[in-house]
Amino acid sequence: MRNYLFVSVTSVLMAASPAFGADLEKGKALFAARCAMCHGEKGAGDGPVAATIPEGQKPRNLTTGANKYATDDAKLAELLAKGGAAVGLSVMMPPQPDLKAQDIQDLIAFVNSLKK
Repeated sequence: MRNYLFVSVTSVLMAASPAFGADLEKGKALFAARCAMCHGEKGAGDGPVAATIPEGQKPRNLTTGANKYATDDAKLAELLAKGGAAVGLSVMMPPQPDLKAQDIQDLIAFVNSLKK
């Protein structure tokens, strides 16, 4: 009975986790292709395009975990899909409407892995 309970609780926790089923390597590749130019390779907000972005609209440093809007994975998913302007943030954060739900989950898992 104890083993069954442990498996059940573990299964529920894993299913509730946003990173469950996420492919971290795919998320890393998506980040490199779509986000690193502004947020930087390691997510510090220091990508090559960041220097050209006006103050007040600079890319967020994703390593700190301090986010203005994306305070949870659901809001981060919305921000990724709709872009910054749609949620009251920088117009410099482009929408990614072509990403599939799994792509967003993979990207979120990678972004969460950047937090120190």
